Amino acid sequence: MNNDYNNQQPQQQPQQPYQQPYQQPPQVPGKGAATGGLICGIASVVVAWFGYGALLGLALGIVAVILAINAKKQGFVGGMQTAGLVLGIIGAVLSAIVFIACIACAACLAASGAAAGLQ
Repeated sequence: MNNDYNNQQPQQQPQQPYQQPYQQPPQVPGKGAATGGLICGIASVVVAWFGYGALLGLALGIVAVILAINAKKQGFVGGMQTAGLVLGIIGAVLSAIVFIACIACAACLAASGAAAGLQ
């Protein structure tokens, strides 16, 4: 009886190539603030069109401007920081205009209702 099972040489496992340990990419100072400024700036422009929600747009626009300025102070230079700053300014101004227009419309409607005796 030929027993090949006992005569076989143990097979060696193929060696894994050496891999360097995982290293996190270097942290870019101000990148988080720039990202936050961009997100708040986009949200302020969007929310500005929702009447009294423009108050939220005004707050988000101011936060976006502050975050973008902080990102620049920390040394981050890039399009994300600039876009956050520009969108924050546009969102804050647009929100203020829309909010004032909503108040003016509400005042005009109240005045016209009072003048017609519908009070």
